Amino acid sequence: MNTLLLAQLIIYIILIQPITYITYRHGLHGLLGWGYLSIFCTLRIVGGGLGFNRDSTVAYIINSVGISPLLLAVDGVLHEAKTYRNPHLHKAFHWAFVIIMHMTVMGAVVVAAKGAAGLAGNNPTSTDTNLLQAGIAILETCWAILVIWALFALLPAQRAKNAPGYKEGSTLLYGSLIALVFIGIRVLYALVADCTQDAKLNPMSGELAIRVVLGLISELVTVLVFIYVGVRTLDVRKYAGVDARKSEDRSVENWA
Repeated sequence: MNTLLLAQLIIYIILIQPITYITYRHGLHGLLGWGYLSIFCTLRIVGGGLGFNRDSTVAYIINSVGISPLLLAVDGVLHEAKTYRNPHLHKAFHWAFVIIMHMTVMGAVVVAAKGAAGLAGNNPTSTDTNLLQAGIAILETCWAILVIWALFALLPAQRAKNAPGYKEGSTLLYGSLIALVFIGIRVLYALVADCTQDAKLNPMSGELAIRVVLGLISELVTVLVFIYVGVRTLDVRKYAGVDARKSEDRSVENWA
């Protein structure tokens, strides 16, 4: 029995429960971020279960592109953080960023999944390898853009310290910045593993220590960081209505 997959299965079965509660408590403003975090945990549970069959194509695909929901979760939590830190930011501009990021990540997933499916099949080709590498490279680029987007949110023009939800929004922002560090480690691991095709780095059958440190732990720390800041901001939804009413009283909005 693969003890790593068993551990992954048990861990995420446990963690998905508080995440589901956090998703409910954060309401519509946090649905994107926390919803995708729930999807990530679900994929890890499914991947952990299917992974006991080493020939499972689905498990290989999930392990290849399963990091994508974490990127979308960061995107969603960052949007939630910005909303509470400064409710007067231009909504159309920020929603456009969220939509473009989601479309890009989903496109990368499709490309990488097609490549992973080919590599897991009976007749893998160099095209399959190129597709997988291209998909992971796009995800790496999305991660870099999210880092810049999160750092941009720290600028003085991006905050309104008198906003009712400023403290909670800042907690979510700082949590996202910490999470991005570990997501970066995980995405870089996937990129190097796929580009080098080194058997030791294989996320399904590579060396145990590498899979634990660069795979399981980097993802687990990310999820735990989000759970921590999510619990710290359970009551943030109560500020949504207050912020909205204040926004209506302002005649001029900031664009970024």
